[in-house]
Amino acid sequence: MSLLQPKILKPMSTSEAIAYAVKQANVDVIAAYPITPQTIIVERLSEYVNNGELDAEYVAVESEHSA
Repeated sequence: MSLLQPKILKPMSTSEAIAYAVKQANVDVIAAYPITPQTIIVERLSEYVNNGELDAEYVAVESEHSA
């Protein structure tokens, strides 16, 4: 019997991988504005916070210059 368990890999886009990395970093505050090309990143981070997967304060700013 092998001690190593097979891992299930989930394919994801670069933007999804960035959002996942931020989640793994366990940040405290996210100041973000959804603007192309990082819209997916901001959406995923918002989902993580809303689902309780990431305990962070999500600050939706007024423009990309405010973030």
